[in-house]
Amino acid sequence: MCGGGTGIMGNLLTRQQGRASNHLENSHPPKDIFIALNPLTVTANDIKQNSTGYVSLLILLLLTLLAGLGMEGYLKANTENRMVKREVQSRQALYLAEGGVEWAKAHLTANPDLRKGSLSLDNGQVDVQIELSGGDYKVTSKGLSGLAVRKIEEHLELVNESWVTKSYQELHW
Repeated sequence: MCGGGTGIMGNLLTRQQGRASNHLENSHPPKDIFIALNPLTVTANDIKQNSTGYVSLLILLLLTLLAGLGMEGYLKANTENRMVKREVQSRQALYLAEGGVEWAKAHLTANPDLRKGSLSLDNGQVDVQIELSGGDYKVTSKGLSGLAVRKIEEHLELVNESWVTKSYQELHW
C-alpha cells in the first residue's frame, strides 16, 4: 500500500510503513508530512540559517559606522593639531619681531649709525630695518617662524640714555 519512491514523501511513507504493520491503526499522516507539503512553513532551523546573513550584514554596517566615526575623529584631531601649530608659529614670529626691536635698541645705543641687521635663531629668523627721521628712529622688525611672518614697527626716541617708544604698530600685509 505504501510504496517506496524517492524524495520526502517516499522517505516519510517508508518510515511510516516500517513502524506500523496495520494501515488502519495509523491512519493519520505524520506531522513531518505537513511541513514537507507546505513550503511556507518555516522551522527554527531555517530561521537560524537565514538570520546569520542578517547578523553578518548588521555587524558589517556597525563596523563601517565605527570606522567612519574613527576617521572623522582622526581628521578633526589632525586639523586642530595643524591650527595649533600655526598659532604657535605665529606667536613665535611675533616674539621674534619684538626681540628684533630690542636687539636694535641695544645696538643703536652702541652704534647710532646702524641701519639694518639680521638674526638667525633656533626657532626662526629676524630681519631689522632702521630709519633715522629727525631725532627719532623708526625700527621695522620682521619675524619668521615656520610659515608664519609677523612684522612690527616702532618709533623710538633716546631720552636720558633710555629708549622711549613713541608708537608701536603691528603691520599686516
